[in-house]
Amino acid sequence: MKTSLILFCLFAGVSFKIQHLKSDSKKEIVALVEIGGSHDECLFTQIVALKNRNCGVILVCTKEIRSRNPHFEEWIDQYIEIEFNLSALKNFLLASKMMRSIRQAGAKTVVFNTAQGGHVRNACWTTLLRRTNYFGIVHTTKKIEGSFTQKLINFKIKKYFFLSEYLLKKVGARKGLTFEYFYPLHFPVQSGIEKSEEKIITIVGGVENRRKDLTGFVEMIKGWKDQNVRFVFLGRGDKTKKDVEEFNTLIEANGLEKRIQQYYTFISQEEFDRQLQQSTAILLLVHPNTSSSEQYLKHQISGAMNVGFGYKIPLLIHEEYQFIEEMQGASVYYSLDNFQEIVANTDFEAIRLKMMHTEKWQKEFHEKRYANFVLGTPVES
Repeated sequence: MKTSLILFCLFAGVSFKIQHLKSDSKKEIVALVEIGGSHDECLFTQIVALKNRNCGVILVCTKEIRSRNPHFEEWIDQYIEIEFNLSALKNFLLASKMMRSIRQAGAKTVVFNTAQGGHVRNACWTTLLRRTNYFGIVHTTKKIEGSFTQKLINFKIKKYFFLSEYLLKKVGARKGLTFEYFYPLHFPVQSGIEKSEEKIITIVGGVENRRKDLTGFVEMIKGWKDQNVRFVFLGRGDKTKKDVEEFNTLIEANGLEKRIQQYYTFISQEEFDRQLQQSTAILLLVHPNTSSSEQYLKHQISGAMNVGFGYKIPLLIHEEYQFIEEMQGASVYYSLDNFQEIVANTDFEAIRLKMMHTEKWQKEFHEKRYANFVLGTPVES
């Protein structure tokens, strides 16, 4: 029977919570650390990869990340919940406390799920003389290419993952650092979800100009004649934000309200999964010469790409990005002028079936790649 012990340690004016769930002294123990409150979509693949190789897994994260990922519970051996956002000194002391708790739990390997920023720097510098294997996931090449804080982190973390083979090749070799890549493709999937008779085009994430070309999107779908096509922004929106207000004004002016679905409340994992299982294609909405292109594909890959690979949903991508090899074969390319024609004439099901039978888009392939790098087994090319 599962037993629980919850220890509350008041430290530096903050509640530091450790929950011990299971233990096995013979297991290799790996700590996964996500203290920034985001990128939890990358964690499940890592957890499954390590557990399938008989590792014990500690998850160091915020209370919010734990609460919105209930499917982690059956996999995690121990939780350490932590909240920063204190004074600089208290944050540094809390980082030290966090790393000490990880060591006391028996972890000899630590993977920072978001290996950037001041809290990760502090955590690394409190353990400079400790013999622990450190790994990190880099979500943008800018950190490796020119961040002073990242250079300080590199004194401790010398082995990094990118979430894209394209970005790995783009960065190339760096003295003293070792790079690998994997795609986080493991998602909790419900059974019994029936496909919609509609053609549903999903945009992963909410309405936001910085990440998506919203003006271009409206231009692309104006005057749409096929009544069987619906667009879904699969991310929580905020009606009070300027981007959302302007977008809603624009779609109303063009009579597109009934064609576009948005969410204004928290999206549960179950609803996220249900919507994706019913999706015909995923639209990245990254277009050249816009703020979205500065955010994605030059320095980082949109998480929507890995969602598409994981769920075997074809990607709709602007033709400017045909040169990115890893998306070829899973993608349908369009221009702003021919988008409606492309959607109408593409056999998305044929692409989906191809994705289901291609090794590089299988979660097991990337879980093996991840585990081999972290656990010291040579990675297969």
